[in-house]
Amino acid sequence: MVQMKFNYLPIRRVYHGSGVLKEIPDLLKEIGTRKVMVMSSNSVSKTTFYGDLLSNIPCEYAEFREVTQHSPMEEIEHATELMKNRNCDTILSVGGGGVQDAAKVVRYYYDIEAPQIAIPTTLSAAEFSHIAGYSIGGEKTGIRDPRITPQYIFLDPEPAMETPQKLWRTSGIRALDHVIETVVSNFKSEPARIMAREAMKKLFVNIRGNTSQEKHECQLAAWYSYFEVFDAPFGLSHLIGRAIGAKWEIPHGVTSCITLPAVLKHYAEVNPDPLALMGSWLGLSGSDRTELAKQFARAVDSLIKNMGFSQRLGDYGIGRDDFPYIAGKINSPESEVAELLEDMI
Repeated sequence: MVQMKFNYLPIRRVYHGSGVLKEIPDLLKEIGTRKVMVMSSNSVSKTTFYGDLLSNIPCEYAEFREVTQHSPMEEIEHATELMKNRNCDTILSVGGGGVQDAAKVVRYYYDIEAPQIAIPTTLSAAEFSHIAGYSIGGEKTGIRDPRITPQYIFLDPEPAMETPQKLWRTSGIRALDHVIETVVSNFKSEPARIMAREAMKKLFVNIRGNTSQEKHECQLAAWYSYFEVFDAPFGLSHLIGRAIGAKWEIPHGVTSCITLPAVLKHYAEVNPDPLALMGSWLGLSGSDRTELAKQFARAVDSLIKNMGFSQRLGDYGIGRDDFPYIAGKINSPESEVAELLEDMI
């Protein structure tokens, strides 16, 4: 019998379904919030649902609407000062992964016990993680601490209806990346396999949809994709994406569109069993495990291409001269990753 362990993150409650945002006023009262800091991005703060959300907050609030991609430390410092100066005791983070991570970092450096209520508008699933990434001078760094995991999460499809289609769908590829990395790194864990299987099916069926129900199915998929984030280490796709994202200003979801096809081709050759399993979940078939793994790699590549997101490192000015930098950031010899990176040029 294989011995495994599963670590629960301290998430207290997940609200999911159409209309659950109406529960936020009661939640703020329940947790005793006196003043809440609402963190978002400039684009999210201009949406209809955001205005409606603010109008229903039953207590005083302050706003920080300046979070940008990859959460630069300067923004986090400004948000921390605002939270301190306005005496806020709760954070309401409204936005994609950058906003969710920025809020976690603010709590880490100012008040780690402050409750965080997360309303995601993309499929990055950062709200389900104990990891928070941010950037300093264009270099990505981060922290890991179970205590920064948001305690309350709202998966309401209403915000998703106003998310730009490209952002929504590329962040869905990011969620698919989480699924794949979980299965590859934690192949023997039954909870990992079950949640990853359901996440993958929901994403393949619903990622191109535009209805409220399809959006919500994708939100559930993002949740399931990160169910074992504590026990599943980063894989090659995430590591490379992290290295190139902040430095070359590439959105998180787009980095997965660049890295995932090449990484899956590599895995199909060196570690086919996890990919073969995921291929079987999609109803694919092959003459042996390696062929089934390759079929799965091609299916993911086709999904990305059919949505118009087939992009290359060269599209962002990244060339072979940058291979040593990328290899160094993922702690691998350039000779071991050059062929992989070459497939992304």
